[in-house]
Amino acid sequence: MKAKPLFTATATRHRGDCAVACLASILRIPYVEVLVVAASINPKVLVGGLNNDDMIQVAEKFGHTLVEHSREEIDLRKMVGILGAQLRGNKGTDEHAVIMTYGLVFDPEGGDVWRARDYLRRYEARKIDLLELED
Repeated sequence: MKAKPLFTATATRHRGDCAVACLASILRIPYVEVLVVAASINPKVLVGGLNNDDMIQVAEKFGHTLVEHSREEIDLRKMVGILGAQLRGNKGTDEHAVIMTYGLVFDPEGGDVWRARDYLRRYEARKIDLLELED
């Protein structure tokens, strides 16, 4: 089997498109192609983002399967996928999606890399879940 990258980092381009950037990253599909499919599922993607069901549908359109894991099932050090969290920041609570891989978080908005536990602690993450690529 030929080795392939865990993901290809894709930056956000609009406010609210963190899920699109994360999907493009882990599926290794160009951002614009993911955005077109995402907009067909949720026309307000750039305003309100995507929820987990939307992201699962987008992945399916490209022939990939995402499996949802709850907080209790997530192993921050061993899992790879799209980490979704309710974060507390300067402007209250916000939903955000990032790439998590083996204990590190890659934020497509700004390009920061964090230790997963530090990221969750820093932004006082409440509800978290993970969409893991099955294939």
